[in-house]
Amino acid sequence: MKYKVIIGLIAITVFAAFAFHSFRLALNPYVTFAEAANATGSVQVSGRLVGEEASYDLKSGALAFYLEDEAGARMPVRYQGAKPGNFEHADSIVIIGSLEGDIFKAERLLVKCPSKYEEE
Repeated sequence: MKYKVIIGLIAITVFAAFAFHSFRLALNPYVTFAEAANATGSVQVSGRLVGEEASYDLKSGALAFYLEDEAGARMPVRYQGAKPGNFEHADSIVIIGSLEGDIFKAERLLVKCPSKYEEE
């Protein structure tokens, strides 16, 4: 009987350790471009669109724009995917990806728009 309890406790401990490790890997806090330069793997950067200089190529599905992070650093961003319909009107944009040289390659793009219920 004790043998089954010990095996059960070991299995639960291994599962809990795996779950905790997976949860920590899934956390992806916001960083600045300077912090992204030192990071390995995918990071999240939140910022605002700089100017109206976003360009979208319909044939290749490539979106190129400049983003200014919360520290004031500006960086060119390249995103391969559909351009959100409200992209130019976003309050802030979150890009998830990695810095490759002088360009941030975004794997995912999240657009935070102003609420329609806020006063203008």
